[in-house]
Amino acid sequence: IVMFLDDLEWADEVSIELMHALIADPSIHGLLFVGCYRDSEMSPEHPFMVRLSDIRRLGSVNINAIHLGNLGVDSVNSLISEILSTLPRMTKSLAEAVFHKTSGNALFVVQLLSSLYDEGLLRFA
Repeated sequence: IVMFLDDLEWADEVSIELMHALIADPSIHGLLFVGCYRDSEMSPEHPFMVRLSDIRRLGSVNINAIHLGNLGVDSVNSLISEILSTLPRMTKSLAEAVFHKTSGNALFVVQLLSSLYDEGLLRFA
C-alpha cells in the first residue's frame, strides 16, 4: 500500500499522529509512505518535523529524503520542446521567457504554458 500526503506543512496534529502511528507500528508490513513538504515552511519545531525525528530515532524505519529544486533553463526548454513536439533550438527563446517568469518552478511553468494555450497564444504542432 502506498500512502501519499502532500503539503505536510499544513497538516494538523491529528493527521500527523495518525501518520506516525501507521509508520511506527511494527505489525504493519508493506506500507510505503511518501510525504511532501516545503522546507522553507517547516521549522524544526513543526509537529511533522518533531514526529519525523521520532521516527528516525526508532531506527526500524528506512527514511529517504529527496530534495527537489527548480528546473534550470535547459530543463524548461526540454519540457517545452517535448510538449510542442519542436526542436529545442526552436523553443529556446520561449523557454528563456518562461524561465524568467517562473524561476523554473515546475508547477508555475506548466500553469503559464496552460494559460498561454488557453488564451490562444500557444499552439501545439
